[in-house]
Amino acid sequence: MTLQIILSVVTAAMTGFIGWLFHNIKKHGDEREIMEQKRLDEIMAREQAINGALRALCRDRIFQGYRFYKKSGGISPADFETMTKLYNAYHALGGNGTITAVYEKIKELPLKEGD
Repeated sequence: MTLQIILSVVTAAMTGFIGWLFHNIKKHGDEREIMEQKRLDEIMAREQAINGALRALCRDRIFQGYRFYKKSGGISPADFETMTKLYNAYHALGGNGTITAVYEKIKELPLKEGD
């Protein structure tokens, strides 16, 4: 009978220990998952900021380019290629159609040799 009591106590203790162990393992896993999600959110926020900044730079450069080339009376083929790359990058970064109208005006500028 004493052996039964000892076995019951040991079984209860082991069950409790195993339950506690699994609880702590799960808790540690949940904390790690939360930290990984937080890090992923920070990376995504940074990426969105970088994309927004690049989009704004492309937009500004296209506007500036149009004003400059219009005032200059034309655009060189190399500069037109640059404007086309900026325009494509702007849209790839999620830019809207506002710049399309400006790009269409750039396409209408006379081509100048040289530069």
